[in-house]
Order: sequence, then C-alpha cells, then structure tokens
Amino acid sequence: MTNAAYQQCINPACRSTYDVGDVKVACTKCGSLLDILYDWSRLSVPKSLGFFEHRWATKGTGIQGRLDFSGVWRFRELMPFYRTDADIVTIGEGRTQLQQADLLAKRMGMKPGKLHLQYEGLNPSGSFKDNGMTAAFTHARMVGAHKVACASTGNTSASLAMFASLAEMQGIVFIGTGKISFGKLSQALDYGALTLQIKGDFDDCLRRIRQIAVDVPKMGIYLMNSVNPFRLEGQKSIMYRVLEALNWESPDWVIVPGGNMGNCSAFGKAFMELKELGLIQKVPRLAIINASGANTLHHLVNKDGLKWNGGNVDKKKIGNLYAAMDESNYRPHTVASAIEISRPVNLPKALRALDFMNGVVREVTDEENPRTPRDGRPLGLWLRTRQRRQRGGPAEAAR
Repeated sequence: MTNAAYQQCINPACRSTYDVGDVKVACTKCGSLLDILYDWSRLSVPKSLGFFEHRWATKGTGIQGRLDFSGVWRFRELMPFYRTDADIVTIGEGRTQLQQADLLAKRMGMKPGKLHLQYEGLNPSGSFKDNGMTAAFTHARMVGAHKVACASTGNTSASLAMFASLAEMQGIVFIGTGKISFGKLSQALDYGALTLQIKGDFDDCLRRIRQIAVDVPKMGIYLMNSVNPFRLEGQKSIMYRVLEALNWESPDWVIVPGGNMGNCSAFGKAFMELKELGLIQKVPRLAIINASGANTLHHLVNKDGLKWNGGNVDKKKIGNLYAAMDESNYRPHTVASAIEISRPVNLPKALRALDFMNGVVREVTDEENPRTPRDGRPLGLWLRTRQRRQRGGPAEAAR
C-alpha cells in the first residue's frame, strides 16, 4: 500500500509515534497501549461502503481473489498498514454471517427482526480470533518474524497455531494450570505449536510472555495477544461485516462479551474511523458483558466511576483495584473460561470505545449463562460454555 500508516501511543500526554515496521507491545516512552493510525489524506478511501459489496462473490483465485475472498481483507482499504499484497497471510478467514435471531428475540420479548447474532464460529479455527490473527501474522511477515507466541485459554492458541503453520513460523503457546479448553489445545498441538504450561492463570501467562517479548529481544518472540495493535486491526472487520449484512446501516446496539477487551476496543476503533471518513452517519451504542466472576471492567466503570476522560484515565483507581485483588489473592472464576481474565490489557481502549459509542457495562452470572451446546439448538448454532456470555447480554443491557 503506502507509508501512510504508523503506530501511535494512545496517551494524550505522550502521543509518541513509531513506524509500522517496528515491533512494539507498548509505547517505549510511557508504557501505554499503541494504535495503528492512518493519514487518510494520502490514501485512496472508498466514497461509500457499498464499494466493498462486489468482493463477496469472488472465487478466491489469484492474489486479488484471495484477498477479496477473505472477510477481513476484502475491506483492506480500511486497514492499509501492509506494504504489498505478498505480505498478507490469509486462509479465507472472516467468511461469517449475521443471523436474524427471531427465536431468541421471542424468548426475550423482542419483535422479530430486531435481534441478530454475528456467528464467528464459522472461521477456519472455529473462533473470531482468526480475524485478528490474519492481520497480526501479516505484520509478523512484514517484519521478518520466525517465532510467534501467545498466552491463551484456548481460542488464541488454536488460531495462532493454524496461522503459524500456514506462515511457516514456530508457534509457542503459554497456558495456565488447568486453564485451557482441551479441544482447543488439541488443535494447537496438531498444528505443531510448542505448548508451555506455567503455574497461574491467563493473566500470569500474559505477563510472562510480554516480559520475554520485551526484555529478551534476542529470542525473537513476536507477541500475538490482543495487546498487539495489529490484532485489533483485523478484528475491526467483524463490524464491517455486520454493517454489510444490514445494508450498511448501523444497528442500535452492539453487544459483546468482555475478557481482555480486544473485540470491544476494535469495534470502537472501527466506528471511530468510519465516522471520521464520513462512511456512516449513526454510531451504535455498545454494551460490554462481563462474567460476574471476572468483572474488572464492570467494577471500575459502574462502582468506581472510571471513564476515558479524553485519554486521561485515572490509573489510581485501576491500581487500587488490582492491589486489592493481590491482597486477597483474588483469581477470576467463571464457566466462561475464555473471558476468565481479571486484568484486561485493553482496558483503556475499552473505556475509549464506551465513551465514543455511549456504551454501558453489565455483568452476567454463571447461572444466567447457557450451560450446554443444546442451548443453541433453537438458534441453529453450536454454543460453547466458555464463550456464551453474550447470550445473557441483551437482557442485561436493557436493564
């Protein structure tokens, strides 16, 4: 594409910038999260979102065909950080659909046609993570990475291992003690990922792998968790597909589970950019659903009053809560293990998304969470307990 993309610190008091060819997991100067930003004046931006419609029917042959076939890269003009088409690592991810959930709507007292589910289980690895991994692996290829790693409770490991095999890179997965879906672990092992178990939970694993990636650069570890801003670029495409299915009209609400806060952060950034470019008029509201046993965002927003505040986030409130967790030896606990996270790395970006989208945070108990796959039968979906938190979300968001 062009050199109009760059990385920038989200801290308004810093705003340090870095080349897209740099490998960063945080701002070198202040330690804050990074965004991937674009100088849109130097880029060819479609005049309307309808520009993308013709790509859905591609046969997927040839370089351009392969990119059009991907439900992520067919929107590549909205994530133009790569330098050539040859950089892009794709396996046909993102061929997912928005489903009108009238039976679920009826159960909840809603009118037909008013509730839709974006079913990301149709991705190649069976998880929404493929949307972000295709973008992060594209960047990894750009910078010449050979070893990629993640902390995982399941989905991230399977997606990373699949893309690592495709890109001919060594995948490395850190898992906590008894804290991973065995089905997903088997995927990672089948794809040849090196799996390391450490004492602790997901938060402990992520701290360890971040430390290795930053403090031991000679190991050449490229971090693939959602603290990597390129992951979130790919996950923006989930919202593009939702808009596409709704004839490019924004929904009233977007409801999403909150674990490490990667999806909600990506969704907020997607709508911020679309609004800036004049490609949408209406911005939907956002509801982030926490598990009550892993409700850090709910606690900080609804009990402590934490806000984005123009990027000047009150870090003292966050520090106080984390200190209390440490003092009481608190560990997150929920049957929805994919969001069993007490220290979400994308917390500031989630606050930004809530601010821009006039959002709310709610929590759902394990008792309110569907317990078995057969709970999804009337919806035509296979629902796994570890990720179903959004099923209780519409009712909670309405409270």
